Amino acid sequence: MVVRIAALLVVLLSLFGVAKVPEEVKKTKDAVYNLWVLDENVMNIICTGIAIETDEGPAFLSAGHCVSEAPKARYYISQSVDPDMLTRVKLRWWEFEGIEYWKEGDWALFEMPEGWKGSTVPVCKGTPEPGEDVWSWTGPIGMLPILRTGVYSGEIHFPSNSEYEASLGGMHFVDIEGAPGSSGSGMLRLENGKVCVWGIWVGYFDPKPSGAIVYPLPPVIRGQ
Repeated sequence: MVVRIAALLVVLLSLFGVAKVPEEVKKTKDAVYNLWVLDENVMNIICTGIAIETDEGPAFLSAGHCVSEAPKARYYISQSVDPDMLTRVKLRWWEFEGIEYWKEGDWALFEMPEGWKGSTVPVCKGTPEPGEDVWSWTGPIGMLPILRTGVYSGEIHFPSNSEYEASLGGMHFVDIEGAPGSSGSGMLRLENGKVCVWGIWVGYFDPKPSGAIVYPLPPVIRGQ
């Protein structure tokens, strides 16, 4: 009976076109970290992020709104498998001017300590095509990272809502499941057969169709 059910599930998955997650995407888990802030002697997990490769060496990438309230605080990263092992990172660049100017930028880049040897993921040169499979590891509130598969839907616009259009119009949208605390998660795709980071999960849009609001990597991070 169990074998028959398993076989039926395989058939159903193939009929509905559910893509298998590439092995190279699964391996990026080692580059995923929680972001902590130490502000006024209080330590809190605030967001997720990913270690990336840049022209100047390894760096940690997250969302700008995660640091906007305390840009001069101390920041640390840890992996959920060993949350007591904290690594100090230094905020180098960030951009976030508020929700009303969301589409103008929402990213933060941190320097890794000298000699850091952890896993990193390269950055993409471009963005996905509509209908392309994309992925993201999310570790909300310190949970073990969950690999989520989504579909890139292109830019999001609101012709009947001027307020939404002013703040969100033109941002990138991914049809994907989410959870609170996912902000800062790196959005992954395959570019020329290799996995890379193309954007940052910065918010979750609740009205249908629901999904992730993504800010694409700015040229300064892509080395352009």
